[in-house]
Amino acid sequence: MCDVHRDFLNDPTPTDVITFLHGEILVCPEVARQQSRRFGRTTAEETLLYGIHGILHLVGYKDKTPAAFKRMNAAQEKLLAAVLKQCPK
Repeated sequence: MCDVHRDFLNDPTPTDVITFLHGEILVCPEVARQQSRRFGRTTAEETLLYGIHGILHLVGYKDKTPAAFKRMNAAQEKLLAAVLKQCPK
């Protein structure tokens, strides 16, 4: 993921998800595993959240300003909760 992040976004650091405008969404499972502990989610839930985040970018959400980040975060948390509610335990 660091290579893709560097090659396409000129940033060599690890990242959780990269969304390309033509529809590809790349998710980093290692970052999801690390972050899941930080946010009290399972790795699967964190990975799902990254997929939702990528889809939101594809439909026009941005997260570069504090206000846009807040809107996007609220939308992704709402969608994550709705999806998880439908999942069998």
